Amino acid sequence: MSSSAGYGWSYVNQEAERRRQLRARLAAEAQRAENLRRAEARRAELRARLGELNEQAQGLRGEAGQLRRAYRTARVTVETVTVGAGADEAELTRAVERARAANARAAQELAEAVQDVWSAVLPEAVAEPERARPTRAETRRSTGEAKAAAAAEAEAAAERARAEQAERVERVRAGALVEAQAVLDRDVPRCDPADLERVAGLVRALRAAATVPDVRATLTDLAALVQHSVGRRARDEERAELRAALAELVREAEPAERDRLLADLAAAEDPAFLRPAVEAAVARADARRNRVPVAAALAEVLRERDYLVGEDFEDLLAAEGEVVVPFGDPDPDRAAAAAGEQAGDGQAEGGGGEPPAAGYGLRLVLAPDRATLSTAVVRREDAGTGDAWQDEEQDESVQQWFCEEQLPAIEEGVRLQGVRLERTSAMTPGAMAAGTVPGGSWPQPPSAATPRRRGGRSKRSGATGAAAVRKPQERGRER
Repeated sequence: MSSSAGYGWSYVNQEAERRRQLRARLAAEAQRAENLRRAEARRAELRARLGELNEQAQGLRGEAGQLRRAYRTARVTVETVTVGAGADEAELTRAVERARAANARAAQELAEAVQDVWSAVLPEAVAEPERARPTRAETRRSTGEAKAAAAAEAEAAAERARAEQAERVERVRAGALVEAQAVLDRDVPRCDPADLERVAGLVRALRAAATVPDVRATLTDLAALVQHSVGRRARDEERAELRAALAELVREAEPAERDRLLADLAAAEDPAFLRPAVEAAVARADARRNRVPVAAALAEVLRERDYLVGEDFEDLLAAEGEVVVPFGDPDPDRAAAAAGEQAGDGQAEGGGGEPPAAGYGLRLVLAPDRATLSTAVVRREDAGTGDAWQDEEQDESVQQWFCEEQLPAIEEGVRLQGVRLERTSAMTPGAMAAGTVPGGSWPQPPSAATPRRRGGRSKRSGATGAAAVRKPQERGRER
């Protein structure tokens, strides 16, 4: 039970929220389409590069044919690499690398063939003079024969070691190339296009690595680069989609906050850090926009309970944020009838019974910048008895009546109107005296010609309804 209460409220316009979410999803999908367009542009670039390499291969093939026809040189094979029309980025990247390697190999073979031709055509310009054989005496005088033989043996052993080392390097390199190809087949389609040239460079370095440590270090660098590139591309695309969705969502915020947050989103490396700020700004704007339907829901419920709700209640509560609604003064005849009915069967008819005393009402306050509502029983300043003790007892009696017979029904009625309420604070009846409102700011009583009914909707004009405490107004429009 409470004589005053505070609430957090939320009101969701289902259709507007659905449209908002659809716009955010549309923005994210548009960004995803842009990412796909960029990938398609990259594929077109790779196709063009493959075409250039194949043209280069055609030129090498022509040179090799001419050389073979003129000098009967060995055949130089020049490969033309082709891909299907539906090749993806990974297949195109591999094709470009294969074509580049094939052209380099053909160019090297062609250069060697040309060198062989020149070696065969050009005569030796200088012949080495014939060396005189040493005499037997000179041979006997030679004391370095043993050392020369030993040196030759050592050189032969070193040559064998170098051959074994080269064979080992070749084995390790071949295994590393197989592993590298597996990494490329799996991950290159997801790499950042800006990294593909570096990836190709590392593949070339791996093929040319001359030592086992170089092979292993290059393979490690290649795997790390591919992994980092895949992660960065996925992160960048995810951030771009989130940035687009948040930019669409923030358009629902107030203009000042919207412009600032749009600039922050454009400059932020990671827009995820701005999501709470965007959602909070939109929530504040929603709270301001939804004050009108919340005020309308309160007006509907209070009218159904026959409170003195004027025609200007909704506008005043939404705009000013504070309104006092009189309970109305108790009707002695109806009070006696209600007392008799309660004595007979414990029930009273109408919207919760008459207030125990005259000059009381309900103050409602909607916070200007957040979704909170507070209610409190108040008393007209000149409605007291003049005796502080009696005033306290009377305040407690009215507060008790309100929290037992009125507040639960008001809360339930507002919820049925689509406004979600969550009570955040409450004060028990009698814990504090009712607040007072100056008589000049108290809403005017109903016209004597207007019959009062409990439990039904009152048909009163704005002149007899609730007015804001700070700014009384009259609308006078017909309902």
